[in-house]
Amino acid sequence: MTFFYSIFRQWTDILPVGFTLEFYADIFTDRAFLIPLLRTLIISFVPVLICAVSVILAVYVTSIVHPRLEKIMQTLCTIPYALQGVILAISVLSLYSGVPAPFSNRVVLLTGTYCVVILPYMYRGILNNLISVDAKNLIAAAQIIGLSRFGAYIRVVVPNILKGVKISVMLSVSLLFGDFVIVNTIGGSYFVTAQVFLFKNLMRVSGQRASAFIIILFSVTMTISIIVFFSQKKNKT
Repeated sequence: MTFFYSIFRQWTDILPVGFTLEFYADIFTDRAFLIPLLRTLIISFVPVLICAVSVILAVYVTSIVHPRLEKIMQTLCTIPYALQGVILAISVLSLYSGVPAPFSNRVVLLTGTYCVVILPYMYRGILNNLISVDAKNLIAAAQIIGLSRFGAYIRVVVPNILKGVKISVMLSVSLLFGDFVIVNTIGGSYFVTAQVFLFKNLMRVSGQRASAFIIILFSVTMTISIIVFFSQKKNKT
């Protein structure tokens, strides 16, 4: 329904009238649109990559080297569930306002905040896959042929859990790609993403143009999902 609304000039009766694609043309010819979209892609992927690498290394320590720390890690990864949205964003701004750069930089703050938001999803997904592949036995078998424990983890275990990592990455990217509250509170006019651009520049001007923009964002998200899906299918074959 959003798509149909975006390709007609008016819809005040049962059927819409005035088929047109000018709203899509206006968006794609507007330079102000491309920059927010690029920023959204960057701020959706960079925190996910940072968090994925950090969690993979942390899980090695808590599950393989020092299993006693696993309960502490699980507790830390549960806390972000209670710190969503405005609560987390305002807390970060209050804590880091006035501190020296780069910690006071809005983009750095937003990246770190997003890492906290997706931490539970990344940790749980990676840990579940680590358990399913029986990482300890894999490492023990790899050590027999001369690999170190960490080397076995990186060269044997990590490739076997990449499928689960990709799923966690996609879930996290989708979560961040649709965020508005946190990015608007922390970034605001300093770092205008697609969601902020939609709210401040389109929704108050034209409903059809805003609908076209939403369809474009949906298409980008679906394209990313399709790429990941087929890459997983290719790895299986």
